[in-house]
Amino acid sequence: MVGGVQYGFVYVPADAHRIGLQLAASWPDSVGHSSTASGYADKAFENRRSLLHKAADDIDPAGEVRDFIAFPVTAADRSLGVVVLVTEIRAEAQRQAVLRLVEWGAVWLEKTLIGLHTDRRGDARTTLQAVGLLATPAPTPVVAHQLCNLIAERFSCTRVALGLASGMQVQLTALSEQVSFDRRLDLVTRIQAAMEECIDQDEAVCEPHRNGTGHGLRRAHKRLCESGDGAAVCSVPVATEQRVIGALTLLWDDADHVDETVISRLVDLMTQLAPVLELKQRDARSAWRRMATGVRGLTQRLFGAGHFKLKMMVVGALALLLTLSLVQTERRVGADASLEGTTQQAIVAPVDGYLLTAAARAGDRVEKDQLLATIDDRELRLEQQKLQSELDKHAKEYQEALGARDRAKVTIAQARMTQAEVQLKLNAEQIERTRLLAPFSGTLISGDLSRAIGAPFERGQLLFEIVPSGSYRVALQVDERDIAELAVGQRGKLRLASLPDQDLAFEVSRIVPLATADAGGNRFRVEAELLSPPHRLRPGMHGVAKVTTGEASLLSAWTRELIARVRFWLWTVGY
Repeated sequence: MVGGVQYGFVYVPADAHRIGLQLAASWPDSVGHSSTASGYADKAFENRRSLLHKAADDIDPAGEVRDFIAFPVTAADRSLGVVVLVTEIRAEAQRQAVLRLVEWGAVWLEKTLIGLHTDRRGDARTTLQAVGLLATPAPTPVVAHQLCNLIAERFSCTRVALGLASGMQVQLTALSEQVSFDRRLDLVTRIQAAMEECIDQDEAVCEPHRNGTGHGLRRAHKRLCESGDGAAVCSVPVATEQRVIGALTLLWDDADHVDETVISRLVDLMTQLAPVLELKQRDARSAWRRMATGVRGLTQRLFGAGHFKLKMMVVGALALLLTLSLVQTERRVGADASLEGTTQQAIVAPVDGYLLTAAARAGDRVEKDQLLATIDDRELRLEQQKLQSELDKHAKEYQEALGARDRAKVTIAQARMTQAEVQLKLNAEQIERTRLLAPFSGTLISGDLSRAIGAPFERGQLLFEIVPSGSYRVALQVDERDIAELAVGQRGKLRLASLPDQDLAFEVSRIVPLATADAGGNRFRVEAELLSPPHRLRPGMHGVAKVTTGEASLLSAWTRELIARVRFWLWTVGY
């Protein structure tokens, strides 16, 4: 406990006449004799008072100056020896603190030496054995019976009984030398009465009376002695700092075995065992009893004296609960949300062919009739020339038949001319469609043909998807537990991951009555229209939407989901 100690010495008288001192112990073990320490020890022993001096260290070759503290140890006005500590140089206040620690150690030593000459030398071993018995996982009656046997053996008792308090009464728990007993026996009744008498007075009661016991009532103990159960009876309360948990009653056939020392030892023993017995008693209680005890203890702390901090905490919690119950707020339903275009148009390949150019790709904003891509039209133009030749041929045939006034040939030639004109017109339209143009101003959300130049396409193959600019709707994925609270026309706010500092107002426009399953459970699709969409929006943005469904207290809004889950769980288990 004392820091900076270099050496320590213990000197004791050299002979029975207590003339001169001799070295009895040193620390460390390898330290040699110190004439300086021995001289200060002689002075302290003769004067019978402590000494504090600075002197050169005769053990250290460097001869550094150190503090020498010599303290005489006495017991019962008899000098036992001197303790000398050699420490580093300290301030006066620190030296006094070291001296005070040595004084405390001397007091402990004196008490220990006195205790060595009393009958308490075996009490520590008895206490350890008793604690070991109580710590076993056996039931309380079994452990209590073994404890009674141990105490009966150590204190030479005829019978030892242990009873534990149960409300205003005491129930006998165990008897020595008797594992089971009938509670209706007169002996058990008399022992319980003696225990209750002891607990009522909260002190040891002995019959015949001994010094060290109370001077109160001893009627129940006298009845035990008069009934022939023992020549001497003593009851000791088993009490912790908070309450009395029971009593121990001992009976002797020989009254000479009981004296003040025995009673004092019993009181000390039960004082040390009381906390362990209380823990054993607590462990043996049912869960309902433990809960009731906890509630009763909390109630006593709340409404009894003291425990100011606990009371203030409870008052604060009640005030907070009341505030949360009275303050109203919006009740909202949250859900994951994403932006979609109000309309979405696909641009597909009009004819079979090969990609010639790609002027736009996904993510680009395009204007109406802006060129997106072109398809190679060389085959179509060759076919156009072929159809034009056929048309010229049929026109010539028509002129010849008309000059010959052959009506049949005129009709046939005229029909072939019409057919060729229609095919030529269709070919022209196909050539015009090889230029893929944006149907309206908007944003391409799919299609990147910049790396597919020269690739073949089939008629009807999807090339681009486009949504109009500034026309978006919100798609919410609402959990099935919350869908019942939503209705068309309710309003809410959307906060996107890309715009976390801006709330976007929306209004619910459609609730799709079909659920889709995902990893998080069943979800319902709810569509909403943005009331004032900003220009920075893009289709596919994700965020979190909250729909206002009404008003409720803060407490109700925060605990709604928890209460719903608990109710559903109780329903599933049968309540």
